[in-house]
Amino acid sequence: MTLIVILVFLMLITLIAVSVINRMQAQQRERRLQQRRLRVQADELGEVVTCLEQTIPNRVITKHINDMIVELQQHMLALEDKNREHLEAAIRKTELHSEEMLNPQTRQPISYQRDSDAQIAKTQLHLNEAMHLITQLAARGVINEIELETYLAELRWAYLMVSVMSYIGQGDKSMAISDRFSAQAFYRKAQQLLMESMHQDPRRLKMIKELSEMVDGDRVSLSRELQTPASAALKLH
Repeated sequence: MTLIVILVFLMLITLIAVSVINRMQAQQRERRLQQRRLRVQADELGEVVTCLEQTIPNRVITKHINDMIVELQQHMLALEDKNREHLEAAIRKTELHSEEMLNPQTRQPISYQRDSDAQIAKTQLHLNEAMHLITQLAARGVINEIELETYLAELRWAYLMVSVMSYIGQGDKSMAISDRFSAQAFYRKAQQLLMESMHQDPRRLKMIKELSEMVDGDRVSLSRELQTPASAALKLH
């Protein structure tokens, strides 16, 4: 009888141990799954940040989104129970990147122009995502309504300019090989996009006028102030 009790007791202990181990393994798998999801989100935000760094002049917008990567990495760190050093190093690197964005000496060249339809589409996809993220930050109280309006205006302008300046770039290339007919077609496409847009940036009307002059042969290129991306915040205030 005593032997039976001991065996039953050992079986119960074994079952409890197995249950605890299974629960721990399930929790570990869930943590890893959450970390993978967060890592994918961080990588996607990283692509948006890279796009914005190459496209828009207002790096405060880019910094806000880069700071969101830091938040995701911190969530990943909270789920990590072992090798935390690599995540801590990644967080420091991302934080340093945010600091560098506000340093005028670290600015890299930016351009709206893209070389293919695929690049245009990819850039505009990232700009759309940036608008969505900025709206989320406003809902969380990270930025105020005035900042939201200014940032969205700049992102919408960039979205428009990616297509417009890419068409103009194609037109300039056609002019360089004396293909005036193709150049005019590209300039008209760019002008049509501007005319269809409801964006309130005053540069839009000036660009429409100058493109008409380029189509007519009265101008060889846009004025310098329209060729270089400038912050919408500066133009709207």
